[in-house]
Amino acid sequence: MEDLINWLNANRISFRAIDKEVIEIEGFGKIFLSDLSDVQSIFRLIKDEPVFNLMENPEILKGEGIFYVAFPFGNNWYYYDLREEFRFNILKYIGKRQPLKLNVPFVNLGIHTPYELLNASGDINLWVKKAKWMGYDAIGIADRNTMAATLHLQKECDKAGLKFVFGYSFTLDVNGDQVDMKIYCQTQKGLKNLLRIQKEITIDSPDNTLTLNGLLEYAKGNILVFGSLSSYWMIKYPLLAGRIEKAFDRIFYQVDLSEYKADRIDSELLNATKYFFDNFYLPKTDSFRIEPVLICDNYYLDKDDAGSKVILNKVATGAAHRQSDDQYFIPIF
Repeated sequence: MEDLINWLNANRISFRAIDKEVIEIEGFGKIFLSDLSDVQSIFRLIKDEPVFNLMENPEILKGEGIFYVAFPFGNNWYYYDLREEFRFNILKYIGKRQPLKLNVPFVNLGIHTPYELLNASGDINLWVKKAKWMGYDAIGIADRNTMAATLHLQKECDKAGLKFVFGYSFTLDVNGDQVDMKIYCQTQKGLKNLLRIQKEITIDSPDNTLTLNGLLEYAKGNILVFGSLSSYWMIKYPLLAGRIEKAFDRIFYQVDLSEYKADRIDSELLNATKYFFDNFYLPKTDSFRIEPVLICDNYYLDKDDAGSKVILNKVATGAAHRQSDDQYFIPIF
């Protein structure tokens, strides 16, 4: 039971323990904990048909208003409905989430979808499902060098009743000095301009980067976010940063303090963030020359999916760089 409770808390599922074998998930129903510690398989044969190895009588459970059975398998917990044929259902995004600690409006704008090939994972419908379950009213994507997910995202959000934000991650090249950025559409004109940027990066550019002229020409209708390591670049090129600010509807600086497995990467990120606050915060007015915005880049749905990015990166390049277990859809508040 302790392992199940830890799982429910880790996934922010609201519940109460009824006894040592039954838990009630708010807004979902009662779940019976199936003890499989003394069995060799989760299945057994009845008249040559494989069935779940449930030690309790399903009819008795249903008579007590218990319609679900939870069980561990591998590194996850699953459940199935006693009223239906057996199937694996991951024990996530069901019922109600645990109450928010802070009631602050927030939209996750850093989602990278499987359309960012061999780098991100998680079906878009699952990203939308999790956002809906967590109580968010919108969700935003920021795939690198691709807009392939936009139509799929729009359809899934429409079905779920969520708003959607189209974002795009890319690298700007100014005379060989490169800096990462994100663009988010604000208007229909902005979307058309973003499509032109996409064309310049993926078709016209030999190294899939964007020129300064291309960035400034197609700025209207969009918001630009300087990447988390860009603080040095903005100080080095203040006139260019000023031109970018005038061209776009608004500009921001991305704050992303995801923890990496390599200390040198953590140090690089923290130093760049500190450099931003040291140079862009105005204490006299308690404001910023460029406003910071919290955008955590997410490449997988949950913490236990972190290994998927490692595998995808190794398939792509033979190695996995900048590894982190924190680049998932974290319930911020």
